[in-house]
Amino acid sequence: MVIQKSQPRSLKEFEGFWQAALAYQKERSLPLWSAFPEATISDEINESRHFSGFVSRNILAGYFSVTFSDSIIWGEAERSDAVYVHRMCVNPAVKGNHFAGQVLTWACGYAAAKERKFVRMDTWGDNQRLVDYYVKCGFTLIGFKQLTDVSGLPPHYRGQRLALFECEM
Repeated sequence: MVIQKSQPRSLKEFEGFWQAALAYQKERSLPLWSAFPEATISDEINESRHFSGFVSRNILAGYFSVTFSDSIIWGEAERSDAVYVHRMCVNPAVKGNHFAGQVLTWACGYAAAKERKFVRMDTWGDNQRLVDYYVKCGFTLIGFKQLTDVSGLPPHYRGQRLALFECEM
């Protein structure tokens, strides 16, 4: 897989993957993401913090963003020593290509280049299948966090129990 900075021209394709993920979540009675965050993703693209993974030159496997702090979710563990992976979304047509594992491998190299000690991410804690998948991809499950104050987060975080993952360099 080749991972490179995302381009604005891919926004409609990103939205299609997001809508497919929402349909999947709804079908399985999982917590639902909110509406496609086009403005947020556009900002991340402009800030060179949004990335696309390709299984071939023309086939987009998925996308994700990174940030360098996440104190709202990570609290006291946030010490400016990690790269945080957010909004990982997979092309439903190429599921099964271990996108998350490849993103983790890439993110470890990216974090090392940025002189960060960890790669961190979170997901819905009540989705045991997803929790197990991220562990299988190489993340260590650090624990769970029940969100109470979600100011500064998208509305779909309200009341959620998150699983927190970390990979140490």
